[in-house]
This record gives sequence, C-alpha cells and structure tokens, in this order.
Amino acid sequence: MPKRTSLGVFLTGVACLLPATAVQGAENERASERTKVIILVGGHGYDARGFGELWSSFDDIASEVWKGDPYTAFDDISDFKYDVIVMFNLSSGITGPQKENFLKLLDKGVGLVVWHHALANCQGWPEFEKIAGGKFWMNPGQRGGAQIPKSGTGFGMVKLHIEDPDHAITKGMSDFVIEDEPYNGQTFRDDIHVLVTADHPRSDKQIAWVHNHGKARVFGYQSGHDARAWTNKSFQRLMAQGIRWVAGRLSDD
Repeated sequence: MPKRTSLGVFLTGVACLLPATAVQGAENERASERTKVIILVGGHGYDARGFGELWSSFDDIASEVWKGDPYTAFDDISDFKYDVIVMFNLSSGITGPQKENFLKLLDKGVGLVVWHHALANCQGWPEFEKIAGGKFWMNPGQRGGAQIPKSGTGFGMVKLHIEDPDHAITKGMSDFVIEDEPYNGQTFRDDIHVLVTADHPRSDKQIAWVHNHGKARVFGYQSGHDARAWTNKSFQRLMAQGIRWVAGRLSDD
C-alpha cells in the first residue's frame, strides 16, 4: 500500500523547492496582512508568561508590548505603525502633549481596546471615560453633579451572556462561564452598545461593549484578570474579534 504524505509535509517540501527570495516574500506578505497591535502595560502586575501565550495564539495579530511608561508611546506619533492600541495598563499621569497625540491617533481611525483594569486609567481626565465607554472609580468622586462611590471587585465563576448575537464580534458565540475578577459600581456612557453581560452579584451587567470615538472604533472589555480567564476559548475569541473589529477587519454586517 503506498505511503501517504501529510499536507504539512507536502507543503514543506514545496517550500524547500522554492527560491529563498520567494519564501521570504511570502512570509513578508503574510506579516504585512497581520493586524499590528501595541499593548500598554504598567501600574498593575500580571503573569508575563501567560500573557505571552495569549498573544502568541492569534495567528493574524502581530502584538508588541510597549516597554517603559505606557504613555510614552504617545510622545512621538510621526511614525506610528500600529493599527490598534490595547490598554492593559493602570496608569494616570498622562501629559498634555501625550493626550493630544493620543486623540490625534483616534481621529485618524486607530482602533482602541480598553481592557480590564485599564478602565481605571486617567482618573483625573474626564475625557478618558468618554473614550473608553466606562470608568472604574479608584476613589469616590463626582460625575455630572452626582456623587459616585468607589468601585469594587469580586472573584469567582461568572456566567456571561451574549447580549447581541448578531454583532460581528459576537456572531456565532454562545453564553459561557469564566473564572475571573468582575467589577462593580462603575459608570458607563449612555451610548455604548453592549455585546456581553454578566450574571453575578459582584459584577456590573456590562462586560463587553463597543462605540465610536471620532473616527476610532472602541472595544471595552471588562473581563480578563489573569491566565485563568486568558485560557478560556470564548474569552480569546472575544478579544481577537474585538481587535479585528476596531482595526476595521470585520464589518458591522
């Protein structure tokens, strides 16, 4: 009986027969098609190994963790090469020029993902809540003349419901349960479009949402504290689809 050759072995053999320049050209073309993502971290510890495994699992997303203070990524945007900004930092202290450049990037249509504790960023900059779609309050404060208490957290198994099964990000997904750190007592913009909700006594209803800020698409994602959540396949799908959507790789249809 003739020995069968697997598709992977066959393709590898074909690649070996191609000139090196052709193989390199194909690799460069694939790399250019990937969504380029800059990830801002800092101000909150995280499992670097599990974090790296999460981001390496997305074949069509090329991610880079910014080194140093997160907002220095906005010091000079003359050669900004990223399609999407993912905020996983917990930082205030953004300077005036950094704010200006950040807003310029959004006005150009660079996508934004505000993820988990990044909802507590820029506590003294009210515009950031408008950009992110929501805010975790580190301390009591005021919003629109109303007194806002400090936000809270919980931990455990959280049941998540796909609120809008027709949106490009959530299409084809089903409800799922995740082990995570939910937030409560946050405030949210009235015009966000909620995609995923939670059923947990220590969680706000809003888990994932979208809206537009200027020309930028924004994906807010409360879920995803650590590797217990990051290894959840439904979490991974939501993150990847959220990035593709804010990058304009998924249409609203």
